Amino acid sequence: MSVTVSIKVRKELVELADKMVRYGIARSRSHAFNIMIERGLHEVVGEVEFWENIFRKVEELEKQGYTLKHGGLSKILEEDRG
Repeated sequence: MSVTVSIKVRKELVELADKMVRYGIARSRSHAFNIMIERGLHEVVGEVEFWENIFRKVEELEKQGYTLKHGGLSKILEEDRG
């Protein structure tokens, strides 16, 4: 059973939650905060940094003229999360 609560958090945690949603680690901010609570902030920060690096490297490859097969990155990311 889920219960709604309102809390104030540091801006950095909201930004981390938004990144978790952006990179597909969490479905929503609420889900992101639940993951942070369950796994611990240190582990979540490490995972977000990992995916940030992946996305940054993909952008670098695209700038160099490489193209990914449509859906290729998504498939790789989903397999790794599975």
